[in-house]
Amino acid sequence: MDPLTFDYEDLHLRVDRGVFELFGARGSELRVPLPRLGALVHYKKSDRPGKLFIGTVRDPNAALYGTDQAAFWYSTSPAFQVPPGDEPLFRAYFTEVAALADRRVV
Repeated sequence: MDPLTFDYEDLHLRVDRGVFELFGARGSELRVPLPRLGALVHYKKSDRPGKLFIGTVRDPNAALYGTDQAAFWYSTSPAFQVPPGDEPLFRAYFTEVAALADRRVV
């Protein structure tokens, strides 16, 4: 199976052989096994860009996307800004990732 990739501005996301990888600007990099992956776009105000958080979750039964902030382990990616109109792009990608991991999205 080919890797499942998603590119957004200077952010590159990839799932290959059960491992999620993030590569971003300024040399940021993150690798997480799919059973422990969590992702969230958090908006404080609906008309402002939100922040994308990707990291390791304590509970492998936590939602893969729309992850509760309290479920994240100590390691998360640097926050990337996501305009409200672009959140569906991330939701679509992480829905595919969740299907590969047999996990849910919220």
